[in-house]
Amino acid sequence: MDAVVIGAGIIGSWVALALARAGLSVAVFDASNKPGDGISGRNSGVLHAGIYYDPGSLKAIHCQRGRNLTEEFLQKHRVPFTICGKLVVGEKDDEPRLITLLENAKRCGAEGLSIISQPGRNYIGVRGSRALHSSKTGVVDAPAYLSAVRAQAEANGALFLLGRTVTEIDHGRIVTRLMRTAHHEEITCDWIVNAAGLDSDTVAGWAGVSGYEIRPNRGEYFRLRKQLPYPKLVYPLPLLDSTALGVHYTFHLNGDAYAGPNSIWAENKKDYRITASRREFYLSLSRILEGYEEADLEPGYAGLRPRLFINGIPQRDFVILENPDRVIHMLGIESPGLTSAPSLAEAIAARVTRGEKIHPNS
Repeated sequence: MDAVVIGAGIIGSWVALALARAGLSVAVFDASNKPGDGISGRNSGVLHAGIYYDPGSLKAIHCQRGRNLTEEFLQKHRVPFTICGKLVVGEKDDEPRLITLLENAKRCGAEGLSIISQPGRNYIGVRGSRALHSSKTGVVDAPAYLSAVRAQAEANGALFLLGRTVTEIDHGRIVTRLMRTAHHEEITCDWIVNAAGLDSDTVAGWAGVSGYEIRPNRGEYFRLRKQLPYPKLVYPLPLLDSTALGVHYTFHLNGDAYAGPNSIWAENKKDYRITASRREFYLSLSRILEGYEEADLEPGYAGLRPRLFINGIPQRDFVILENPDRVIHMLGIESPGLTSAPSLAEAIAARVTRGEKIHPNS
């Protein structure tokens, strides 16, 4: 094969699509028979506008480009989504932080931003005296989106080989094992792309790369008994020096509404428990919205974020590393990974087919 992609979530599927569109023969491996049940399917489904990230970072660059490419794909392939906008709310004393966030967002290239006073006047139940309104933020049906990307990748010739775990990588030779059997397969290729999400550090280790560690961070969601009477996401101001955005109000396109996610270190990479109490989530939600009672919340679902540490130091940005030659590792691809996926894939395809650098700082 010209290329092998390890991981069939939204990142790996987009990489496969981009490479297949470029005329390469591509095989995609994933340990799960249902890849969408991992990171790609256990999130808020939010299409981010790119307001939180460090200007010039991979997150900022690929969130902006990725959102435009995502919307184009969703419209063309009739995947359900809505550009509903979101409010980041605070009190009068928080206005300097809201303005700082606004200025940061503009430096990142975000559009459709404004500071509004008394958001509850126009949006029933929203607390706070000030809010940053991001009109370009949206919500997508994440499972339908992943299915559509995979379908297009397959239509362009990509081969998805699921239920297989990689056991060995050696200079263009990959050995996989079928799950629940002793059967092994061997494939040779020119390029390898590690898009393994929570297991990307393990795959990097197999390729001889050390010092990179993925620590799973769990985000839990509580389902709400009712939606707001208008389609709008509502967020608190993010914590300082944290990549977590705080418990917010979100909704899925099937009519379900949720409070979440929180941020808890998971015990392992399969730890999808919900350990927070209903009371904790109710108190967090009550800081940004009124009109809900504690009884309106019930446990929903949980997802895991692939938090990246390099030699024990936490990383705020995506990391894309080529080591050894022709083996590309995509590490720490958490939020806004769903939004950034097509742009990241575009960059990988440019590297593979035209030899372009993935990022000026890479």
